[in-house]
Amino acid sequence: MANMIVVPPLPVAAIAASRGTGVANLLTADPKEVWVDSAVATPATIDIDLGAAQSIDTVFLGHVYNVGTAATWAISGGLSGYSDVEIKASGTLRVPDADDQYPPMSHALWFGDAVSVRYLRITVTKPVLPVFMIGVVLIGRAFQPELNKEFGAGRRVIDTGVATPLPSGGYGIAEGVRKRGYNWTFADLTLAEIDALEAVALDRGETATLLAVEDPAPTTGLRNRIHYGLFTRFRQFERRNAVQTRWELGIEEWV
Repeated sequence: MANMIVVPPLPVAAIAASRGTGVANLLTADPKEVWVDSAVATPATIDIDLGAAQSIDTVFLGHVYNVGTAATWAISGGLSGYSDVEIKASGTLRVPDADDQYPPMSHALWFGDAVSVRYLRITVTKPVLPVFMIGVVLIGRAFQPELNKEFGAGRRVIDTGVATPLPSGGYGIAEGVRKRGYNWTFADLTLAEIDALEAVALDRGETATLLAVEDPAPTTGLRNRIHYGLFTRFRQFERRNAVQTRWELGIEEWV
C-alpha cells in the first residue's frame, strides 16, 4: 500500500507519434478526443517534448480503449534525447483490475523515482486487432504527503441522466452516463506540504484537470483507484493547533 498521490499535469511543448491519427488530441483535456493507432503487432511511439528540463515521477495514459491484457508499454527519455535512458522497462500496459473485471477501457500508470527529463518517448505495442485508442497523456510530479489520507475517504456514483416521474407511475428517462466522484481529507500536513498542496489547488482550481490516485501501488484494483477529472470540493484549510491540520478535497471524473 502507498500513500495517495495528486498529480497536476506539466505543460507539453510538442507531441508527435510514429503513426496513427489525432496525436494532437492527447494535448486536450477531453478523454473522448483520442489518438488512434493504425497498426498492431509492431511498436508505436509517442514522443513528447516538455520544452525544458522537468523533474517528473508520474506518466499516465488515460482512457485507453481496446487495451486487452497482452498490450505492453515502455518509457525512455532524457535531457538531450528521447532514448537517453530507460525510465520504465517494457511491461503490461493495463493497470491491475479488480478480480474478474477486464473492461475494454483501462489506464496505464507509471509512478516511480523522480527523474529529470525534457524529452520522453512512450512505446506502446498491441499484439492483435482492434487497434489502440488513447485519450489522455499526463506527465507530472506527484504531491504525496508523508501521512496518508484520513479514514473516511470514499467514492460515490454520479449519474448525469434525468428521471422524471410520470402520472402513470413510471418515469421519463433522459439517459446520461455514470461516473464516479471521490472525496478525501489530508491531515497533519507539514508546512512544506501545505504550501505544495496549495500550489496545486491554485494551479488547477475547479476548471483544470488533474490525476488523483487513492493508492498508486500496482496491486489488484488499481484501475478503480485512479481518478482523472476536476477538483470539485475545496473546503478551507484548517489548523487546529501546531500539529493538527485538515484539508478536505474532492474530484469528479471526466468520462
